[in-house]
Amino acid sequence: MKNKIDEVVTVSNLRSMAGSRSYMRGEEYFQDGAVKNLYCDGEQLTADVRGTQVYRARITNDNGHLDGKCSCPVGRDGDFCKHLVALGLTYLYKQEEALEKKNKSTFSWKEFLQKCDKEELIKIILEMSPNNAQLVERYRMANLPSSPNVKLRELKSKVDELFRLAEDMEEYYDDYWDGYEVDDSEEIFNEQSDLLLKVLERLTIQEEFKLLFGITTYAIGKFLDSSNAEMDSVQEFVDRLTGYYLEATRAQPKSNDEIFNLFLEWEDKGQNFGYGVISRILSGLPEEIMEKWVVGALEEWRSYPPCKLGDYSYNEERSYVERHLLTWANEQKNDSLKLEILEKKMQSAGDVVDLAREYHRQGMQAKVIPLLKKAHKELGRTPAITDLLAEELQKTGNDDEALAMAWEEFTKDPMDDTALNRLQTVSSKMKCWKEYYQKALDFLEEQDKKDSKRTSGSFYSYHNSMRQRRVEVLFTHGDQLTAWNLAQGSSLSEEWWLKLAAWRSKEVPKEAASILRQLLDAALRPTGENAYRHVIQLLQVYRKYLQMANCEAEFSAYCANIRQEYKRRRLLMEQMNAAKL
Repeated sequence: MKNKIDEVVTVSNLRSMAGSRSYMRGEEYFQDGAVKNLYCDGEQLTADVRGTQVYRARITNDNGHLDGKCSCPVGRDGDFCKHLVALGLTYLYKQEEALEKKNKSTFSWKEFLQKCDKEELIKIILEMSPNNAQLVERYRMANLPSSPNVKLRELKSKVDELFRLAEDMEEYYDDYWDGYEVDDSEEIFNEQSDLLLKVLERLTIQEEFKLLFGITTYAIGKFLDSSNAEMDSVQEFVDRLTGYYLEATRAQPKSNDEIFNLFLEWEDKGQNFGYGVISRILSGLPEEIMEKWVVGALEEWRSYPPCKLGDYSYNEERSYVERHLLTWANEQKNDSLKLEILEKKMQSAGDVVDLAREYHRQGMQAKVIPLLKKAHKELGRTPAITDLLAEELQKTGNDDEALAMAWEEFTKDPMDDTALNRLQTVSSKMKCWKEYYQKALDFLEEQDKKDSKRTSGSFYSYHNSMRQRRVEVLFTHGDQLTAWNLAQGSSLSEEWWLKLAAWRSKEVPKEAASILRQLLDAALRPTGENAYRHVIQLLQVYRKYLQMANCEAEFSAYCANIRQEYKRRRLLMEQMNAAKL
């Protein structure tokens, strides 16, 4: 007898309700086995569908029309989502499976093949081959001809095929999942590229380096023109090609001049892969070739204008050239060239720090503080520069200047932990941290009072952020009780209330529990699965503190009150049941 639900659950109806995009995603979920605990009572289907989390999906026959509800964001908006598609397809599959089981043939394909003679098997295989192209290709690549020229021709055709696949790959932005996805062509590309890479691995083991050099140079040259070079699968493939190419060059199948000239051709296309492939090749080439490259690279680099501090424009080619010139200068212990490059490429705080360290290494300490002061002025409050400048000032005996700068930086941004930590570091070396800690607290209190007056009666209580900052500083530096007392009646973040409650629970758990009660009252206002999960977490902490205070009955009463007041929130009730609350 046909179930009522069978009247509406069809592939056509599922596709029509969901739309092609959600239907395709639902197919993937179905194929991945995401549907669990499927139940059908003839009138409706229900199941759990695992996505980023487990969603509850239900399909019904609404007066002859397909209808569905799901606890996911799309389903809660009233749309027919991919989870419902997966549920419907799973049901149809199970129906077909049951029918196939009932009508299963006694014919055994394996036993039949075992009885066939050679000619008959060949005939069967040839008949099946057009529908199993990937299987045929796998055996083709595992059984290439022995002739090097013929083998090279076969492998080049494989590279051409992979290049076409790479060009056909598509990438699109999925606004539901807030990320990028690719179509099925990437999976095909990965499968086929693995076949070629296995052949290259065999060539390496068998030391067929001339053939390995020929096919890797052809493939790298081809893929440097790829329009999809930014895709991870293409980059990974070319990166592995590069490894085999370097294996071949180390065996010297070609002269250094030939290898170098080929590299220069590739270098002109390097930007297509962000110079990553080219950088790896250059790093792995013999030293003689590297020296030839340095001559031309230095001539080009010296034509570049000096960079300006704070100008963060990025030139990929210049960065690539400077990176390798610096590596070469390090290896050759060419300090003058290294200094020349570091001074010319200085743009960011990191560049300044590198140059300061190099001045130190080369015994040019007198240049360090002027460099750091210039950077401190032109780059603004950059922690790495300010910290290093304070350290250098104290090394050279300018403690008062370092302390004045640290205090100024703190007063400019009292909310910044880095500025306070710097003040602590500098003043501790001068043995006056206790004095400056109190001075910092007094400053924060003064700002708190100013902000409180400025925002009095305002809808937005900005002064609470300064109050929280005072609490943070007190608590972090060991004055927990003072921080606790200051926090009372203030509007702090949940994170800080939880920290204070955790500390207070050790001595007065009842007071810690009262904090959790207030947080719970606020957490129960929003709805939705994530909000309810947060409520459960707070309830568990609340129970812990009440148990510590021997007030478990109070917790039971509170949970009973939640169940009564919010009984219509089905998801909340389910989560409370699961957590045994």
